Order: sequence, then C-alpha cells, then structure tokens
Amino acid sequence: MIAGGLDALRGKRVLLLQSPVGPFFRRLAQDLHWAGAQVCKVNFNGGDLLFYPSGAVNFRGELREWSGFLDRLIDERRIDVVLMFGDCRPIHRVARALASVRGIEIGVFEEGYIRPNYITFERFGVNGHSQLPRSPLFYRNRDVGDPPPSQRVDGTFVNAALWATLYYMASALLWPWFRRYRHHRRLSLLEALPWLRSSWRKRWCAWRERRKQPRFAGELSGRF
Repeated sequence: MIAGGLDALRGKRVLLLQSPVGPFFRRLAQDLHWAGAQVCKVNFNGGDLLFYPSGAVNFRGELREWSGFLDRLIDERRIDVVLMFGDCRPIHRVARALASVRGIEIGVFEEGYIRPNYITFERFGVNGHSQLPRSPLFYRNRDVGDPPPSQRVDGTFVNAALWATLYYMASALLWPWFRRYRHHRRLSLLEALPWLRSSWRKRWCAWRERRKQPRFAGELSGRF
C-alpha cells in the first residue's frame, strides 16, 4: 500500500476515521476518488462534520457501541482498508483491534515530528505501535539511497490555529447532535484562552525586546 502510493488503492473500498483537525481527510478523499478508490468517512462530532459535511456516516452512539457499529459498517460497505490519524485515541484503538481480527489493512497517519515537511504514514500503527525495526543495524546495513526532496511548508500556524478554532466551535455548537461523544482530550472553547494570551504575549515581548536581537547579532556576537 505504501510503496504503490495512491495507485495501490485503486479499486479498494477505503474507510476514513478521524483526521487531523482541518480539511486533510477531505482532500485525501478527493485524491483517493481520482485514483479510483471508493471512500467512506465516519464523523464522530461537530468538528468532524464541519470539515467533512457530505458523503459521510455520523456515529452518534457511545464508545461501547462503536465496535458493533463499525463491524456492521465494514460488512455493509465491504471495506478493504481503514485509514486514521493516530492510533491511540479510544475509537481508533477499537478500530485497529477489529480490523486486525478481520484481516483488513490499516494505515495510520501522524505528524512528522522528527522530519519537518513530511507526514508520517505507516501500516499497522505509528510510534509505539510501529512495526519498523528497532535495531540501528537494520538501517545501517541498508542502501536506501537519498530520500526525495521535501516540499517546504511555511506559515502553517495560522491555518492550524484557524482550523482548530473552527473545529472546537463546531464541536461545541453541535454537541446536542453528538452528545454521547467523548473526545480523547479536553474539547472545550476554554482551550482557546491560553492560545489568545500566548498570541498577545508573543507580540508584546517582540516589541519590548525589539532592540536586543540586533545587539546579539552585532556587538555581542560570538560571546555565547
């Protein structure tokens, strides 16, 4: 699946679960359609619904009902592949376990923490669930060549902040529709307050310390 890229999913029935905050999975679904795959998406809260408003299935039950719901959905849609962002949130742990039992291929996305400008994507799981070899000798003894050049991505904070704000607002406003949903972290508009304070402090400190950076780069250069 990974080596073949999107073409490896041609003719497959792909199920998308929760994505990064924002339109990433919506765009991925469009690419999968163009590659010849059939796509089904599950929304779990108002934020999911905001960024994937049509062509999705809304799960409005409790976590204990999720396994049975997913099992039936896999049968109804004849799912071949399940894709998700992160594999440790409760709904994804259930999905990984069920897909493994049923022999359905799993793909997990994660941020490229170690390699900026990359998105991590692995079969089976990422981080602690990754099946990549742990031994350094495995990598030292392989001639993998140079990686393809990355596509530089700048100015992502503004988009990330905007998408997160919209996601949390939609989740709060549409809570009555998804009242049984429990997020893997705190899902409250109050989360925005520290971010607003941080934005204000960043600008205030930049103005207050505006004369220090030229000194560090000039007369004090090389002393630290």
